[in-house]
Amino acid sequence: MSISKEEVLMAAAADLARSVDAIAILSFLDSMPMETDIPVIWVKEHQPDLMIKKSMQELLLFCEHHILDAVVQYHLRTEVSQGKIIGVFPFAILIYDVGEGRDYLDLASYADIVTPDILHSALALALEIAHEGREGRNIGTAFIIGDGSSLLARSHQAILNPYAGHPLSVCDIRNRENWESVKEFAQLDGVFIITKDGYITAAGRYIDADSRGVSLPSGLGGRHMATAAITREIPAVGITVSESGGLVRVFRDGVCRLTLRSEVALTR
Repeated sequence: MSISKEEVLMAAAADLARSVDAIAILSFLDSMPMETDIPVIWVKEHQPDLMIKKSMQELLLFCEHHILDAVVQYHLRTEVSQGKIIGVFPFAILIYDVGEGRDYLDLASYADIVTPDILHSALALALEIAHEGREGRNIGTAFIIGDGSSLLARSHQAILNPYAGHPLSVCDIRNRENWESVKEFAQLDGVFIITKDGYITAAGRYIDADSRGVSLPSGLGGRHMATAAITREIPAVGITVSESGGLVRVFRDGVCRLTLRSEVALTR
């Protein structure tokens, strides 16, 4: 029985993973049965026509960008912060250190505003919204995290606040059981306000901040502009989900500090 190229690549990846004591294999190939004691995670993505790549340098850069996005999402999903991961592409096998992806994310650099566990939860939730959308369509939203009273003083309610009067237990963003309702409210206009303690105090909120002088890439809309403006005005971290493109961005001090592409999605 003949063995496909993909099976050969996965077998080689499994051997390499064992030799370097890797913690997981991230495969950008089509899913297939795989017998190995090392966890295999299949990555679903919109892959462009690789034949347009002109050089090995371009191919390697393509791999590096994709494996970084996948490793960051793996870190967010599992909270694993150390260890080697094997990335498998149709034309390459790479070894990647989770620590490099973690350093790229560097949640501790925001700790003067919000603790890493709260920011971790908000980012993971934002990525799920970017991946899943709602009712078969993409949606855009934003989370603004900081001092609750300061954020409320610089925003106004566009609709009745669905979080008003609820106990803190159902407003805690660290509790995954609350995420389904957040995804539902993410369809509303406006943004979510989250306190430094990790509690959602409002949804459907419009930001009142001066955006003059804020510089953003062309194509980003009012939600991104408002998020950048409020994070420039007061100590706050903003996380946006783009309705078009599904990019997740992190803002601080009026500047986009991090961009994650949701088109790279871990399926298992």
